[in-house]
Amino acid sequence: MENWCGTACCIAGWTNFLITDDENARKDEHDLFSAERKLGLTRNQALELFSPALTIPYSEVTPQQAAVVLLRLADTGSVDWGDLKNPVGPLGLKAEGYPAFSRGKPKFAGR
Repeated sequence: MENWCGTACCIAGWTNFLITDDENARKDEHDLFSAERKLGLTRNQALELFSPALTIPYSEVTPQQAAVVLLRLADTGSVDWGDLKNPVGPLGLKAEGYPAFSRGKPKFAGR
């Protein structure tokens, strides 16, 4: 792909790149919705697959990890990121002291 972003959302990008269906395409359709339609996913499945809340940054998801999620989806119909899934929600919403994220020094500390 020309604009490789290296994120989980690239699953949608690769879907759109590999599955061309110009006869079904809508000019106003967002890439994520287009990939959702092409893969026959529900909106919830698409959101979990394309923009999951993970315990690591999207850029650190490997192609192998994404492939495991896609195979599991094909086998079970559910999107499961396993240990990568953040049970609390999007990045930054984890409880204080969670080992995957160091809170660091507050931005305006000492002022």
